[in-house]
Amino acid sequence: MSDLSSASATILIADFVNVDASGKVNVIGGGIQFLGSDFDSGQTAPFSVFVSVTVSIPSFDETQAAVEVVLVDSDGQPVAVPSEDGTNVMRFSQSVDFRHSTTPDMQQPPIGFPGCSNVVLNFPGGLPLPTGTTYEWMVLLNGTRLSTTSFFVPGPTK
Repeated sequence: MSDLSSASATILIADFVNVDASGKVNVIGGGIQFLGSDFDSGQTAPFSVFVSVTVSIPSFDETQAAVEVVLVDSDGQPVAVPSEDGTNVMRFSQSVDFRHSTTPDMQQPPIGFPGCSNVVLNFPGGLPLPTGTTYEWMVLLNGTRLSTTSFFVPGPTK
């Protein structure tokens, strides 16, 4: 996609999110800004991140783009979390084709009609994030920042 001026992204942190077989988004407990944590385990509460990226399709030859979702700290640096394999940067990317799925007997929408892609990241065990810190989920399209949403992991007062 060469022109990203019409692109937009929505990010929502929730208790749980899924997209059903017909493409409908189901959100439970959406709008989280303060993410609880278990002080004994060091893990946040379970949560999900929903991202919806919408673009106008300039032509049917230019329908693919790279969508990236990155967790960054308050300095804008990607967050790395410990895992069994060492540390992993919380970065998820995929190539997306924004064309509408239709069947041969269905008319295609007109050029410029918005195409949408939904991304759901579920963290049923939470993440090992330090308390007392602000984080952002950031969405990029072909490397261009589209949107962010912030959340805070509160800890005990000292």
